[in-house]
Amino acid sequence: MYLKVITINIALVLCTAMALPAAAAPRLIGADAIRPQSTTFSLFFVDLVKVGMTSTTAQATLNARLAAAGEGLTSCLLTGDVNANNINCGNGLMRLGPDFFSTTIGNNHVAPTINWLPEDNVSNLDKTTIEYAVNGRSTLVNTPMDASRPFKIRFNKRIAQFGFVVDPFLFLDPTAPLDEGRMLDGLQFIVNGQATPVRDFTNEQRGNVHFTGVEDPHGFTEVTVIGTGLGTIKLDRYTIVPLNNF
Repeated sequence: MYLKVITINIALVLCTAMALPAAAAPRLIGADAIRPQSTTFSLFFVDLVKVGMTSTTAQATLNARLAAAGEGLTSCLLTGDVNANNINCGNGLMRLGPDFFSTTIGNNHVAPTINWLPEDNVSNLDKTTIEYAVNGRSTLVNTPMDASRPFKIRFNKRIAQFGFVVDPFLFLDPTAPLDEGRMLDGLQFIVNGQATPVRDFTNEQRGNVHFTGVEDPHGFTEVTVIGTGLGTIKLDRYTIVPLNNF
């Protein structure tokens, strides 16, 4: 009798444990941790009137040129050349909401290589301007220098790894001291209700850009990013690994 009751209780405990969600386990990662089955977006603005194309044709052409360059990048088209918001990349794979804006502010990011063809001169597509996203409006409209700048990034499937390349500095005269112009002191991710340690940039020098990411083997569909310092967060090369490819 007692053995039967104990057996039933153990079974109930096991079933309950299996039904409960796994504990979140987010951790900071670098570029070396990203799995090969990833998608990396860069943001572009294309003046569709100037190039005389639909957005679908322009993006397909741009992606073909990026693929030929061999950098592993996929384009994400913006709706405006500055302060575009509600950015949607990969048909909803990554969505940057109304608290995230594009900007033309100077940066130390390396521009993607694009192998333009002679026919691109006809369409003017080779005059595409490359935009890098900044959290908050650009200095063109008096960006407030907040102590921290949180924003959310959402995904339409469960993600195991996510990150981007960060430029913590203003784009200054190269003759200025390399420790001047830092706008971002650090970044922190909140995934599944848990915060990672802060990725510290206070000892970095201007001109260096850094891949910073987060991983959680239990998966997540949104991540909150918190930047500390003077306010500007300049990001590029948003890299995503879905949970089913992890």
